[in-house]
Amino acid sequence: MALLEIENLGLTIAGRPILRDIDLTVEPGEILGVVGESGSGKSLTALSVMQLLPHLSATSGSVRFDGAELLGASERAMCQLRGDDIGMVFQEPMTALNPVKTIGEQIAEGIRWHARVRAREALARTASIMQRVGLPPADFPLSRFPHELSGGQRQRVGIAIACAMHPRLLIADEPTTALDVTIQAQILDLLRSLVRETGMALVLITHDLGVVADMADRIAVMREGIVVEEGSTLDVLAHSRHAYTQQLAEASAHVPVRHTPPVLTRDAQARSAKPLLSVRDLVCTYPRSHRYPFDRPEPFQAVRGVSFDVYSGQTMALVGESGCGKSTLSRAILGLHRPAGGTLSFDGVDIAGGDHEQITAARREMQIVFQDPYGSFNPRHRVARLVAEPLHLRPELSSDEKRRRVEEALDAVGLMRADMHKYPHEFSGGQRQRLAIARALVIRPKLIIADEPVSALDVSIRAQILDLLSELRDRLHIACLFVTHDLSVVRAFADEVLVMRAGRFVEHGPVEAVFEQPENAYTRQLLGAAPDLHRTLARLGEDRAT
Repeated sequence: MALLEIENLGLTIAGRPILRDIDLTVEPGEILGVVGESGSGKSLTALSVMQLLPHLSATSGSVRFDGAELLGASERAMCQLRGDDIGMVFQEPMTALNPVKTIGEQIAEGIRWHARVRAREALARTASIMQRVGLPPADFPLSRFPHELSGGQRQRVGIAIACAMHPRLLIADEPTTALDVTIQAQILDLLRSLVRETGMALVLITHDLGVVADMADRIAVMREGIVVEEGSTLDVLAHSRHAYTQQLAEASAHVPVRHTPPVLTRDAQARSAKPLLSVRDLVCTYPRSHRYPFDRPEPFQAVRGVSFDVYSGQTMALVGESGCGKSTLSRAILGLHRPAGGTLSFDGVDIAGGDHEQITAARREMQIVFQDPYGSFNPRHRVARLVAEPLHLRPELSSDEKRRRVEEALDAVGLMRADMHKYPHEFSGGQRQRLAIARALVIRPKLIIADEPVSALDVSIRAQILDLLSELRDRLHIACLFVTHDLSVVRAFADEVLVMRAGRFVEHGPVEAVFEQPENAYTRQLLGAAPDLHRTLARLGEDRAT
């Protein structure tokens, strides 16, 4: 008998059909990957198993765990299962964790509830599970709060909470989205080892085919609330029968079309033109907190003497783990962080040591596209006002001219002018990212800093946004500093790449040269940690042949 059996599962919310005829099974010790775009029903299928559905939900069919029916089970019975026999890891640990409780309290809470043990024993078990997930209490005290941890560390805490009672089934909903490739590899290795050591079943929900190919024994592909294809990993990804699965695989390997020839090499550029952005020996620091009144610790150096140039029409990728200094460097370029040393010039103007008027003038030619457009939009404002926000830097423009620029920006990103009257929540994730790009374009900048603009998007939407950025770069001759941890995007989109670690550049060169013959060990580590769909499928094919 399968550990989890889902048969003819249907779900409606407020009378609207969401899931239809879902049939899935998971055996003990098996990893089932569930893939599909946002809105396909992946997470709601998981929440149906957990019976954590929103108000006005109605389910039909059957969900059996170890032979016991879960649909219609009492809340008391589900509370006994959740966190004990069934655990769940959510996509965003910062929102899943309680910000006012220590990590030790949050892990111990489930142990005390299910095991009925005293606080001291619960904390001892908590220390043990933290050691197991790679957070030894000697280095990560139980008294820490979630905001004192990195994204990867918070995700490990989420896994510790879900696995504290050694569940027989673990559901991981996008557990590595937006994590650096090395941290992602560590989290996936941790999940894989938990399955191997304990024999638990794992349902891995993701939109990253490279991840699921490397992890899953079987894959279910969902679209619009139904399972369109299901089978072994190799059969589904290498010999897919459904057109939608083929579309996802093609989007994962998508390379944007270059509408103009790539920019010249650095040597040719140095002979032919001046750089748009020139950074030399840049140092950025933050003050350290001091414990005693007369204690004056040295400032923390987030960026340590970096130098590079960006030319008009060029895409420079900046890659590295969280905390390496990428965001601080971006803020310094935008004039939002005053450097402690070095020079930073934009279009021939010094913006590191310049006065406020010079910096303001330079910022009129620069814009940024954030990772999460929904978080960067005011939900109470309509699109017309949101896209027009940067135009406050152009006080000489009339109201009619500002409106015309908004309309042109929406046209440029493939949205309709009628969208000006809508609110952000009325758009999909990909459409909101297009709005963010429109907001950056409205001022007609010379440089766009794109901060992880596609990391949280589905593969097909990611392909559309990369195509859009590529077309705009080539048509408008805009320079782009592309900040990302997704190396597949770097190879598809950038001309040159800067690899950053601990505030310094450890490698810099043309993309193909760096990817084919990396000189630095850290670069090789990043490339080795990145999931590769084709490499994994080739390995699976060889394993089957032998």
